[in-house]
Amino acid sequence: MNVLFTQDQRAGRLTTALGKDVLVLLRFEGNDFINKCFEYEVHALSTEQNLDFDKLIGTHASVAIESQDHEPRVFDGIVTQARWAGVGENGNKYKLILRPWFWLATRRRNQRIFHNKTVVQIIEELLADYSGLGKPHLDVSLVNSYPELEYTVQYRESDFNFACRLMEKFGISYHFRHVAGNHRLVLTDGVEDHPYVVGTTREYKAHDGNPQAGSEHFWEWHPERNMTTGAVRMIDYNFKTPLAAMEVERIGDAAFANGQLESFEYPGDYLDQAFGKTLAALRTNQERGRDHRHRAIGDCTSLGAGMRVVLTGDPLPGAVGQEYLCLSATHSYVSDAYGSGDTKSDGFAYSGSYKMMPVTSPLAPPRKTERPVVQGPQTAVVVGEGEIDCDEFGRVLVRFHWDLAGAVSMRVRVSQNWAHGGWGGMVIPRIGMEVIVDFLDGDPDKPIIVGCVYNSKNMPAEGLPAAKTKSGFKTKTHEGEGFNELTLEDQAGQEKIFIHAQKDLERIILDNESTYVDQGDRTITVQTGDQTTNIVTGNMTDTIVAGNLSQHVAKKHLITASDIESHSSAGEGGAGTTTLTATDMITLATGDSYIVMTPDAIVINSNGSQILLNADFIDQVAAMIHLNKDSAG
Repeated sequence: MNVLFTQDQRAGRLTTALGKDVLVLLRFEGNDFINKCFEYEVHALSTEQNLDFDKLIGTHASVAIESQDHEPRVFDGIVTQARWAGVGENGNKYKLILRPWFWLATRRRNQRIFHNKTVVQIIEELLADYSGLGKPHLDVSLVNSYPELEYTVQYRESDFNFACRLMEKFGISYHFRHVAGNHRLVLTDGVEDHPYVVGTTREYKAHDGNPQAGSEHFWEWHPERNMTTGAVRMIDYNFKTPLAAMEVERIGDAAFANGQLESFEYPGDYLDQAFGKTLAALRTNQERGRDHRHRAIGDCTSLGAGMRVVLTGDPLPGAVGQEYLCLSATHSYVSDAYGSGDTKSDGFAYSGSYKMMPVTSPLAPPRKTERPVVQGPQTAVVVGEGEIDCDEFGRVLVRFHWDLAGAVSMRVRVSQNWAHGGWGGMVIPRIGMEVIVDFLDGDPDKPIIVGCVYNSKNMPAEGLPAAKTKSGFKTKTHEGEGFNELTLEDQAGQEKIFIHAQKDLERIILDNESTYVDQGDRTITVQTGDQTTNIVTGNMTDTIVAGNLSQHVAKKHLITASDIESHSSAGEGGAGTTTLTATDMITLATGDSYIVMTPDAIVINSNGSQILLNADFIDQVAAMIHLNKDSAG
């Protein structure tokens, strides 16, 4: 490239990745802020009409402007836009837009999960991917301590919005510091964390609208007040401490009329009242911090957003002698025209406007970044160890389909049909199940499981649509192959309730139990084992209104009772008939008396007296035998 221009003697100089003086500075305008990205517009001149923008976009460019009484002020940024602006009198004009490396985070959207990290740790991890854009790229100058967050989700938002949202939530401000070829993002949480402008003081000289050699100063200064919300009240809920007091309130220091207007917020987004009070103070500061402002115009090249300055000079009630923090600055610089080979200086051609805040006012970033809202429920897959993995609340872990890193959620509560102290319903989703996850207030940080769904991997137990009339509930044996099941068949003419217990079935009834079979049969089959009926106190009655009672015993039928009564009022054998039938023997006994019946004989015995009857004879044995009642004596 043929370089015909030089900036060596110029008060304003531009340095780019294209090389020395390939682009020279014509005009510089820009704004820098606390809690907002700076944007600098650079107008430059070159002898080249077709610069290679690929070598320019995404690289650092720096503008250095000489200060009247201090070191040159450097404005560094990443070239995010480059444009050929036409041919001027002395060369090709170009326009560059410089933004901070942090602005590049607006170009990347992501969805990711952070576990058990503080807001500072999350931001450091989030912005580590941009570390090559600064040396260093990040300066954490925080005084306060921040709680560890169990679960934080970046959801459908840029890295920039996610970082800003977290900083605004916890009261962390940011600005940028510049050196030649580099700038870094500085995080602060108090006014005292900001450096003084070089020299510390700047003069106010009223009615002096022109730069003065050797002295940066202000020639306009305008105090300003703004009405704000004066108080904050918040409340929240923590399911781990459902009865804990959670309401918090903070009243600000506004002394103007209606200065105690209160803003109420739910949920306050805190887990206990102590941290809620901290947040209430922060929210009040975020409101009250918008009140006191001072606007100034001058030629303070060295002053920029994030710097403190002490005002001196002409009397200005309530302002001179006070210390201020610069919240934003607008910079304007115009170079003298370039001619071929021209090296002359362009003098003092800088002016700026500044927005200040007294250092006695609270510094807190306004909450302007919207929290992403999950637009409806999503499905996820239950993960964890073993087949069932839950905590004492029945919470499980899930993995969302969108999580490219394969991370897991926090422990997620599971909606049940009933839930109370010691009673209610409980069904724990198991590993591999697809569940429906909703979000409280649409907050991605607050998931809750509201149901389960089948998929092609996890199909229903009964084939559909063939079994469409069946409803029920079937479980699987934990770490086994069995199952428990309750099924209801609603097919007309085939209605049935089916119960399957893989091992035991227990029923406890504290009062009455009734079973009514309208028609058909009732069958109880014990394949292996015993059937036992215990009546601790009370009676057992079997009533057969019409029909027979048949008992078939392969071995022994034993009845033990203090008294036995058998009555037959009517039957197939006639009124009052009772029939006992046995293949081998029937024995009736009481005390020392008994009757034994076999197919061949009958024996009647009472205390040694005995009668034996068979087909051939009757044998009687007794101390005395009476053959009729008249001889009884």
